[in-house]
Amino acid sequence: MYEIQLFGRLEVRTRGVRLTGQDFGGEKPRQILALLALRGETNGAELAELLWSGRPPAGHRTTVEGYVSLLRHRLDPAGDSRDSAITSRDGGYALVDERVRVDVARFDELVAAASGRTAGRALRPLTAAAHLAGRPLLEDVEHPEWAAEARERYRTRLVTTLLDAGGLALAAGEPSTALELAGRAVDIDPVAERGWAITMAAHRSLGDRVAALRAYDLCRRRLAEDLGVEPSAETRALFLELLRYDGSDPAVDGAVAAILAAAGEAHRPGTVADLLRRAAELAARPQ
Repeated sequence: MYEIQLFGRLEVRTRGVRLTGQDFGGEKPRQILALLALRGETNGAELAELLWSGRPPAGHRTTVEGYVSLLRHRLDPAGDSRDSAITSRDGGYALVDERVRVDVARFDELVAAASGRTAGRALRPLTAAAHLAGRPLLEDVEHPEWAAEARERYRTRLVTTLLDAGGLALAAGEPSTALELAGRAVDIDPVAERGWAITMAAHRSLGDRVAALRAYDLCRRRLAEDLGVEPSAETRALFLELLRYDGSDPAVDGAVAAILAAAGEAHRPGTVADLLRRAAELAARPQ
């Protein structure tokens, strides 16, 4: 069995041997392995287009066949090519399902396994998927356009998985877990507003109103600076809920005042009620 790792650096583990880098016979054989692991069956013409960025050389078919032969030998030096983990099929190539396990496929399986489950039961596979994808896809395959596109696609999917898991953790009464998952999401994508909203709600559940208010302020700043927009009505409604308290906590008052100042509201003397009223008016303004 061949365990193929695409998250992080490209790596193969088989029979106690770990293959990486130049162990595959060069950059092109390494890319062929990555493409087959990502795409499944791939015809020779498509493979050549991807390997040479749309400009395959004359005689590329023979060249690709040579790279595949070399890759087969590097994966199993003592084996018979007819029993390789790479099979030839209808003018193309594919990995033999029974002989390989790919971490990207496992990620997809875990995400799919969460579908339709209750919050408590769905949280575990989503968290496992997020852990599996903890490093960027193919981080040592830098240049090809197809690798960059795949890396971005799985980065986006990871953020979605983290946000879905964070929302489920909140629903399952696990705010600390929700906070960790949402924190990872906004570290990857600082304008993932749902991550900030989950962070606010988790801090509120943990009794830390000041941290929740500060999360709103960070959300508002990032959206304004990076996208030129205000938080959504839903996020602002959560902010308004956080403002509904008895006015007896100086830390909360300070956080509200800081949000007002950052939003361009000049500091004016006033009571706590004045601060809260102005913050509420700010949050309620149309976008």
